[in-house]
Amino acid sequence: MSSREATTHDREQAVARIRALRAEHARAAQVFANRAQEARAAARYSATARWTNEYRRSTASCRLLGEMIRGEVEAA
Repeated sequence: MSSREATTHDREQAVARIRALRAEHARAAQVFANRAQEARAAARYSATARWTNEYRRSTASCRLLGEMIRGEVEAA
């Protein structure tokens, strides 16, 4: 196996790991959004703020991971 093939294989593995991590963050964002909506409906404003902040952090992570994926795929 040439070093280029090894590099390509390593890049593919890295992209797969990043995609799995992004999927976890997306699932977490969905849970946090639901919790924020439930807290808002129950007029629990401090809980609403907490879950909204968690949602924002998860979606920011998803965006960053997506940028990393696009960068790896474009470099290939």
